[in-house]
Amino acid sequence: MGAGKTTVGQLLSRQLNIPVIDTDSYIEESFDKSIKAIFQEDGENIFRDYETNALQSLCGQTQKIITTGGGIVLRPENRQLMKEYGIVIFLYCDIEETTRRLATDQSRPLFKADFAANKKRFEARLPFYREADFTIETTKKPLDEIVNEIITCLE
Repeated sequence: MGAGKTTVGQLLSRQLNIPVIDTDSYIEESFDKSIKAIFQEDGENIFRDYETNALQSLCGQTQKIITTGGGIVLRPENRQLMKEYGIVIFLYCDIEETTRRLATDQSRPLFKADFAANKKRFEARLPFYREADFTIETTKKPLDEIVNEIITCLE
């Protein structure tokens, strides 16, 4: 959360002229419900099912950029799908910066003002993020530099 996946994905899409699909937006459109509402009404496990289904639907189609929520890596089948069908790029942003970026964002069901809880979640996911093909540091870099680094990785 807060590493810049959606923003960087949109910029990369424009630069490469390749469509971008965000799995969270895809789920919200499919169910006509916000991610926050899905978490509140259906629970995290159901949301994770929706996430896996969205990823399965999107993988293997025409060339595209897929941006995901940070928790998609929790399921081994999701990590396998991403590796099998694409190049996986981890946008690394330190937890202090992501906490600062998300401080006023009320739309993220798992984000809490509790820094220790956010750090614990991030550290638990970090080994899965590190399975990516490439890691790009996003903590203090300008967006155009991040996009150029990704393009270099793709070449």
